Amino acid sequence: MNRSNLTKNVLTASLMMLPFTLVAGDAPGVFKVPGTDTTMKIYGFAELNGAYDMGAHNTDIDDYDWASLPETLPFNKPVPGYQNYAQKKDSLYMTARTSRLGFITTTPSDYGPITMVLEGDFNSPSPNNFSSPATPNGNTFRVRKAYGQIGGLLVGQTWSTFFDGDSLPDTVDFNAVPSACLERLPMVQYTFKTSAKSSLAIAAEFPFNRQFVGLSGGVASERMIGQNDTVQGNGNISSQAVPDLHANWTYSDGWGHVSARGVVITYTGGGNLLLDGTTTPDRSATGFGAALSGHFNLGKDTFVWSAEGGNGIGRYLFGGFLQSGVNDGSKIDLWKGVGWHVGYTHGWDAKWRSNLVYSQVNMSDPGTGLGGGMSLNQFVQSELYAGGGAADLQPNKSLAMAMVNTFYQISRTASCGLEYVWGQRKTYDTYSFAGSTPTLFNSGNIGTEKRVNFVFHYNFF
Repeated sequence: MNRSNLTKNVLTASLMMLPFTLVAGDAPGVFKVPGTDTTMKIYGFAELNGAYDMGAHNTDIDDYDWASLPETLPFNKPVPGYQNYAQKKDSLYMTARTSRLGFITTTPSDYGPITMVLEGDFNSPSPNNFSSPATPNGNTFRVRKAYGQIGGLLVGQTWSTFFDGDSLPDTVDFNAVPSACLERLPMVQYTFKTSAKSSLAIAAEFPFNRQFVGLSGGVASERMIGQNDTVQGNGNISSQAVPDLHANWTYSDGWGHVSARGVVITYTGGGNLLLDGTTTPDRSATGFGAALSGHFNLGKDTFVWSAEGGNGIGRYLFGGFLQSGVNDGSKIDLWKGVGWHVGYTHGWDAKWRSNLVYSQVNMSDPGTGLGGGMSLNQFVQSELYAGGGAADLQPNKSLAMAMVNTFYQISRTASCGLEYVWGQRKTYDTYSFAGSTPTLFNSGNIGTEKRVNFVFHYNFF
């Protein structure tokens, strides 16, 4: 994720926390809408992204996610019951689907200026949407942001309050790093100024606590996994009645910024009437997460850093979004996760800059309190074994990613970048469920990414 363009064109989380007003003539693309008292800004860019994979890569790159997705990297070797082959051929992919269009308006009101933001791109990773390069070269438009703001009150969809855009590394890869929070969600958020240089944002956000269905390899926001799937008659539908509750304190100064964040997450399920007249028991679990991040300005250079973790926090770690909560039939189990990253940007001159980036995510199995003495890893694998998506959804123990890149500013509106990415996925112990009891097959599988990314970026103005 190109941090320079994110900050300049999209209004990062730290900027969105404070009310702002457009004034015609302030910047390119800002004008007064004729016949109204509304001022509008148009922004966006055309962009070509490319990736050359030297070995393993996600197989359905057109319909799903084409950028780095280390949590679902194919394994380096075939694994019986999970992955029947290992990719060895190089592969090239190019797309313009990240091209973006956005509008910001400011309109006077009795309560102060009302700001509206509407932004979208064509990078919708929707399976079977008949909008891939084969039909022909189209990709589905998606809403990234759609919100209104009056003073400190923001209502609509934008980056999660758990997101800190100014601490993201400067990468060519669109997905940035696995330790980052990359959620954009509907919310009600209010931001207070706590001093001349700091603010506190609190928010209630759509929980979006999806459960991943192992046997189908897909996702459903209303169904739990495996034996708890309503298709099999157990009625454990997940509820989403309680929003995720957030707080974000940010301090900014000439030297940089620091952000401290927290979130409380509620997982619920059960309470459903079955055909036999019985009602499934209510089940719930409470997760939490905390994060500390920031950046330092070092002359022409910049250092960014972030650390976050918690219980059931997987959805707020991009590399852990497949490992959040699982209903095992008697309770809801939560994966524990910790992620961190660092990035260093060196500006060679006004046109050239280079970056070194490293990121890591570690997931912890909560224990062996499941039926039959199984760990959560064993339980999930028992639902995945010999089914679709078995390799993609096998629980990960750790993810690591390293990047080195260089950007060149061709002109005021055009830039390009080249990047090398190394990534690795390590799973928990792998078991075979071909017999009546689980049998240890190996001590975990490894998937390795070796990729060259490139980008050509053209701003509107």
